[in-house]
This record gives sequence, structure tokens and C-alpha cells, in this order.
Amino acid sequence: MAKPDKRDTKGRFKPGQSGNPSGRPARAAELRRLMDGDAEAVAAKVLEAAKNGDLRAAELVLARCAPVHRPTQQPVTFELDRDKPLADQGRDVMAAIAAGDLAPDQGRSLLDALAALAKVTEIDEIQRRLSELENMTNGDT
Repeated sequence: MAKPDKRDTKGRFKPGQSGNPSGRPARAAELRRLMDGDAEAVAAKVLEAAKNGDLRAAELVLARCAPVHRPTQQPVTFELDRDKPLADQGRDVMAAIAAGDLAPDQGRSLLDALAALAKVTEIDEIQRRLSELENMTNGDT
């Protein structure tokens, strides 16, 4: 007997179906239940261990109290000639990075955006060509 399909034609789970019918493992729920009343005591113990030189405990405390600072760049004004091919625009970005006019991480972001735009443009072109072919085929019948 075949198992009923839990997914629709696009691969998504149908309403009322789950990819994890058993739910969370009981161990996770049990650990949460045990920690409910002792969370403050556990936190105090970890803090005490960190104060006594336990580097792993210190890492845990710092990760929660002082998360890693992610540097941010100030916005820059950068002119790209929209009439140029995307490859030429990418070369302009690379030249600006090389000249020091654009920070490397900002240049990378611009290059990533140009690559994404190239993919979208490519899909648009494929769709346009497919429509033309379909129109040619439908006109011949």
C-alpha cells in the first residue's frame, strides 16, 4: 500500500502535514523543564566559572552580554553608468576599489548586487525568448 504524499506538487508540505510529525525530541522538553527553576543558578555558576578563569564559560558570558561587533560602513555615493554592460559596471567597481575610492566590502556588495541583477536580466531574456517561440509555434498551427 502506497503512503499518502504529504507534499504538494511544488514540494511544500500540504496543510495539516508536517515534516516533523514527532515534534521536538522529548529530551529537549525535559531539559527545558529541568532548567525552568534553575536558570538563574546556572547563569550564576557559569559567571562564577568565567571569573575563575574558565575560558569556555567566559566565552558564553561574553557572547550573551557583549556580542561580536560587526563593523558597518558609511554609505557612499557611487555612480555607475546604467547604459554600460554589467561587466563594464563591474570593472568600474573594481577600479574604484583599487583606487581606494570604495571600501573592499562595499565593493563586494556592489559586485554581488550586479551579479544578482545579471541573473534577473538573464531570466527576463529567457522568458522573452520562450514567449516568442511559443507565439511562433502557436501561429503555425
